[in-house]
Amino acid sequence: MTAALACAHKGASAVLMDRQDPGNYLKAAFDGRASAIAASSYRMYEKLGISERLEGDVQPITDILISDGEAGRYTSPLTLHFDSDDAGGGPMGYMVENRKLRAALFEVIKHNDNIEFIAPANLLGFNEEAAQITVRIEGRKDFSASALIAADGRNSFCRKQAGIGASLISYKQKAIVTTVAHEKPHNGVAHELFLPGGPFAILPITDSRSSIVWTDTPGAVDAAMALPEHMFADELARRFGDMYGQVGPCAPRWAYPLSLQMAEDYVKGRVALIGDAAHAIHPIAGQGLNMGLRDAAALADVVHGARANGLDVGMNLDDLQIWRNFDNRVLASSTDIFNRLFSNNIAPIKHARRLGLGLMDKIKPAQSFFIREAAGLHGDLPSLLR
Repeated sequence: MTAALACAHKGASAVLMDRQDPGNYLKAAFDGRASAIAASSYRMYEKLGISERLEGDVQPITDILISDGEAGRYTSPLTLHFDSDDAGGGPMGYMVENRKLRAALFEVIKHNDNIEFIAPANLLGFNEEAAQITVRIEGRKDFSASALIAADGRNSFCRKQAGIGASLISYKQKAIVTTVAHEKPHNGVAHELFLPGGPFAILPITDSRSSIVWTDTPGAVDAAMALPEHMFADELARRFGDMYGQVGPCAPRWAYPLSLQMAEDYVKGRVALIGDAAHAIHPIAGQGLNMGLRDAAALADVVHGARANGLDVGMNLDDLQIWRNFDNRVLASSTDIFNRLFSNNIAPIKHARRLGLGLMDKIKPAQSFFIREAAGLHGDLPSLLR
């Protein structure tokens, strides 16, 4: 959705296909899932008119606390504190419920004359021709375009149909995602506690609630998912300690296996991959969605550049691959290393990382760098992110 809006903002016409009926997410109840949007990504949403439809539904992230230790022990002196004031002020990011974000995107798309929205749409396949690509949709007439942009997730049908391979590394971990309500306010603080089984993230959302991403071994996650509600609440409370007072789940729980998947190419012929279709990473840094949003912004610039020079967009997508491939691989490698470093209890490694956290908390320039990295403000940014 964001990619279509970004390209339309630059003057291009787009046909957007969605497998899901928009009515389903417009009236959906809260399901516990929320996303972190980096400061630079939110700039794009401001320019596209999406942020104004999210007023009251976004929670700014003003501080990040990273701790290494044990469940319930957030008072460790070896806590790394990232404060947005140290990097020029302003939130480092924002949290928003997925259903609210989808609804806002749909409302903006609905009023955009440059976008034709087809939903629900079941894509049957596509054929590349000399000057276009023709798409087949179940129950509808075929249509043709200059390029096909695949944003259809880690199990991308389009990627497979285009013959683009992908590498896959299993982390032998699973994640539980849910939302809790708590007695004390979170004050816009995001917490990441590194435990032997994996990170436990507490991310602030509106109304004294926090989104939880609990990473652990498959056995531990399966056991937690099987717990009755009151026992699951007790386990969450043990991990929180007394930080937020009384806590308890207020939404369904979801669990999924974690892996690193990278497409071998982002572009093949007239097909380009963005988002999870191109790369799916560990949630440890909360950057998965933002990688896709940067892809969308870069795509808009590439499409605009080709059109401005009178070129065939579908045959000039290689700049997207050049622009985004290196950045995405660096971030994917970084999250992979961090997860392997922090998801274990080996004494020498544990000692070294605790020492590193303590030192980092005292080096302000390094903190400023990581804050700007978390906010998505480093690198060659597409115009919509500046």
